[in-house]
Amino acid sequence: MGKIKIIGLSFLGLILIVVSFFAIRYALNPLRHSDVRIRENILKLTPIGSTIEDVIQVIESNEAWEWNGRIADIGYQTHSNTTALTGAQSIRVTLGTYSNGFIVYVVSFWGFDEEGILLDVRIWKAVAGF
Repeated sequence: MGKIKIIGLSFLGLILIVVSFFAIRYALNPLRHSDVRIRENILKLTPIGSTIEDVIQVIESNEAWEWNGRIADIGYQTHSNTTALTGAQSIRVTLGTYSNGFIVYVVSFWGFDEEGILLDVRIWKAVAGF
């Protein structure tokens, strides 16, 4: 009876360690936060009213972010289900990815007016395959 109890407790302890590992991993990855929270963090780095040059400097200083160096001559799509655009120019950057069974791409859009002043930021999460 004692051996079975020890094996059971060891197994339970192993399960708790594995669950704790994944919970900590989940909690520490800022890309898993809500779109609203990620947007708030991006706006701390690049507040509304920033110049396009200031935003580019922040983007280029974040090595984990993927940007092709392109500034679009059109604003970004305000919502997925509309054709409305924010800004006269925009920048799209992949902030990173994470997996929840599927690969999730976290993308940020910065929209600027004709003078290159930041109007707004949108965060978009795109789910890809395995």
